[in-house]
Amino acid sequence: MRLIVALAAIAFGVSGAAQTRPSKALAQSKANAKLHSLVADPRRDAKETIAETDTLLGVFKAANALCDLAETNGIRSTSYSELGVYDSAMACAHRVFRVWTPGCDSAILLRGYVALSRLYIGLGDNHAVDSICNTGLALWRNGWAATNLRNSLLTNKAIAAAHMGDMPGAAASFRLIRHYARVEGNEQDEQDANANLGVIKNMEGDLDSAEYFQREVLKNAKAHGDHSRIAKAYSNLGDIAGNRGTKRSTIALYDSAMAEARLANDLSLQVTLEGVLTGKFKDLGEMDKAYEHAVEWYYLNDSLLNSEKVKVLTEMQTKYEASQKAKQIVELKAENLASELDKEQVKRTRNIYLFTGLGIVGLAIGLWSRLRFVDRSRRAIRKEKNISEGLLHNILPVEVANEIKAKGYADVKEFEVATVLFTDFKGFTAMSEKLSAKELVSEIDTCFKAFDGIVGKYGIEKIKTIGDSYMAVGGLPDALRGDPRATVLAALEMQAFMKGYKEKRKAEGRLYFEMRAGLHTGPVIAGIVGVKKYAYDIWSDTVNVASRMESSGAVGMVNISACTYEMVKDAPDLRFIARGAVEAKGKGPMAMYFVEQSEAMKEPRLHEV
Repeated sequence: MRLIVALAAIAFGVSGAAQTRPSKALAQSKANAKLHSLVADPRRDAKETIAETDTLLGVFKAANALCDLAETNGIRSTSYSELGVYDSAMACAHRVFRVWTPGCDSAILLRGYVALSRLYIGLGDNHAVDSICNTGLALWRNGWAATNLRNSLLTNKAIAAAHMGDMPGAAASFRLIRHYARVEGNEQDEQDANANLGVIKNMEGDLDSAEYFQREVLKNAKAHGDHSRIAKAYSNLGDIAGNRGTKRSTIALYDSAMAEARLANDLSLQVTLEGVLTGKFKDLGEMDKAYEHAVEWYYLNDSLLNSEKVKVLTEMQTKYEASQKAKQIVELKAENLASELDKEQVKRTRNIYLFTGLGIVGLAIGLWSRLRFVDRSRRAIRKEKNISEGLLHNILPVEVANEIKAKGYADVKEFEVATVLFTDFKGFTAMSEKLSAKELVSEIDTCFKAFDGIVGKYGIEKIKTIGDSYMAVGGLPDALRGDPRATVLAALEMQAFMKGYKEKRKAEGRLYFEMRAGLHTGPVIAGIVGVKKYAYDIWSDTVNVASRMESSGAVGMVNISACTYEMVKDAPDLRFIARGAVEAKGKGPMAMYFVEQSEAMKEPRLHEV
């Protein structure tokens, strides 16, 4: 089952100084025309787009065209996300917000939010997708021309809702897109919304409604002779027929989809359909036909792979030729520059003594008072610098803060091994109803201040707090700090603090928190989020699994995944209780272990259950 999404478009020598400027202006004009064509093409190829925008970036950087740079990075981010290259997608998305200025079209900001939301769909962080889309939609103003960006945000919001099981919410977003498209006469977006509504209804089991929407799409596609969309509509109808259990009708619909896919020269869809038909005939016991489709799938898939190789080789050849031309231009400019410098040096040497003599008199008169002013200014600047640097280091890891000071920004980085720690208080909502707001915040603050001290002790990086949840990670931004064992020990010390604090509160006859803690080890992407009140954050499925370890744990215990267990199982100061396969929301059964600090080395370190 798949969700067909309507991701809208977020989606180049003449010598002589007098002729250089017109040449640059012409290059920028051509680059702008290319950028506009990419913006207007909602079906652009991701790989081709990245290759084409490589050239655009160079032209826009040379012209300091910040608005065009921002828009180009938004398009590149979405293309990278389509290809699954999420680190590059993240870097490009953040450049949109870093480069954008108030003088740019506000629609470029919307493009940035579309790019970010598409990225987080790929990373599987559906809550982040929903938040980003809401932020982008709040910027929208009726009358703006870039309705495709608004519809993309609504589409991505719907996809996130569907992934979280909120089918009514997803359907509501697609209906809103369909309403806007009808009012604005956008037939393409209306049919995309119909296709997505059909998929949602199919997933909900409302097969009659699902078929109605897909028939509407099919009728429209046939009216326009759009073979690609006809093929996809037939394929979706085949899915619906398969859910009805009408096997022959299912195969007939997939056959129709295959015929249209051939007319559309859509090799990728043909490969998919051949695979589906192989399975369908196998289910019917017609092994000869299943074999025929399997052979066809093999040859089509081989052709698809070969065409991809040819495309890559062509791109490489184009880039090589461009780099050779660029090298020749640079060498020629260097020769011309050296000649001009020789001439200029003679002129400067002749005049330098005259200006030096005249300047010394004025310099001596103002020097004394100027030195006193400079000294006072330097002391004031140094004080403000110390304050600002202290704040920066308090918000960001030291390494990241230093990178921002050196370059003005921090690169997005990947870490192959990081251990993510989540904590959460049991009964927080019930307790919040019994305490005043001041008392509640004071209690959380007491606990989190203790946690801050603990993570600092073990070289672990605090990421953020979300209500009553505390998130930290070991192994970044310095991979040599906060290894999995250190992160586990930090979690154990947090639980020890909470137990001691509980006893103290009980003795005073006061309410107290109890806590769950969970850890998982795996790869993460880390970087700076936003341009205002920005924060250092991490993303990847590792974060989601760590959150499931916490929610699937027990009060007073530290629950770890099998991945973390494999990294720390030989630590002599730890012992483990195997829990077997525990159901984790959205992840299915996962192997989990409770971990405790070992009191005696001779005790069995693993208890099977």
